Amino acid sequence: MKKRILACLTALMLCLALAACNQAPANSSTPPANSPSTPSDGSSQETPPPPVETVKIRAAYHPNLGPMSIPGIDAKMGYFAEEGLEVEWLKFTSGAPEIAAMASGDLQFGYIGQGALKLCAEGQADVVSLSHLTNSEAILVRTGSGINSFEDIKGKKLATELGTNGEVLLNMACEKYQVSREEIEVINMPISNAIAAFIGGSVDAVVAWGPDLTNIRNNVDEELTAVVETKDFVDMVPFLGSWIANPEYIDGNPDIVQRFQRALSKCYDYRASHLDETIQAAADFAASKDIGVSYDDLNSERDQLVFFSLAEEKEWANGGHMEELFQLQLNYMTGQGQVPESVKVTDYVRLDLIRKALDTF
Repeated sequence: MKKRILACLTALMLCLALAACNQAPANSSTPPANSPSTPSDGSSQETPPPPVETVKIRAAYHPNLGPMSIPGIDAKMGYFAEEGLEVEWLKFTSGAPEIAAMASGDLQFGYIGQGALKLCAEGQADVVSLSHLTNSEAILVRTGSGINSFEDIKGKKLATELGTNGEVLLNMACEKYQVSREEIEVINMPISNAIAAFIGGSVDAVVAWGPDLTNIRNNVDEELTAVVETKDFVDMVPFLGSWIANPEYIDGNPDIVQRFQRALSKCYDYRASHLDETIQAAADFAASKDIGVSYDDLNSERDQLVFFSLAEEKEWANGGHMEELFQLQLNYMTGQGQVPESVKVTDYVRLDLIRKALDTF
């Protein structure tokens, strides 16, 4: 009996010793599992949240510096992956086909220029982010053509793609110089075809933008003149580059929209302070997609665009400047009779979601 009691006591002492060995020392710096870590300053720090579930989305870009900088930066820095987004980037050249693709569910997000904002004001899409301001549109003519001013385009052939920034600039020039569009033979065609038509000499003038202007100058042996440029109207109507989504998609997927907005803001901040690297990243992306846009093409746009940092974006959004920019553009559309005067900026520019996403930084 004594032997049995002694054996039990020995076993108990061994168990206690093993339990003591398995405990961390009182002064151990390693916190127990599943407990918050305690920094050296004594403050409490929560355990990092689990990674968000990766979601696959499709987003449209245009093959010029402003919009194409985003997939370029994404490939270099991985900001969308940080937000749990796997993006398939698709090339478009105008906003209307993007909005149609969004309505059918084939596209979740897209970039648009000034012209397609009219479709947003009509309720077909909502703006979820302001990308940049642009000053890259121009109406080009051959210097020796006898066209020395916009008024001289009366009775001439002018090519551009309607529903784009090209049409906006054309309308603004007609209003400023009191020329009716009916007095000009306006030829509507995809912008790539319009450029080819001007280079080939089958039209007298072309409205183009971004690297397309460089492409034209590089392929026309004659001297060219810009009879109208965006900067002629910079104090009247700002030309805006925006990212959009379908209203129903926004309402049904608020978390994904917020992630997309945060990733964009990270790209904007990088772009504002790393412009050379951004241009190279966009050129690398273009090369990977065989788009045919070079570093030099993109670099020619650097002074035609106004980019902003994350801090500036927050100031613009919270201080009212962003809304003012869209209001100026809306004033132009209502003044042209393109949209009813009852339309408000907040009907199609999701400033509430923009501010909410920025508040997380």
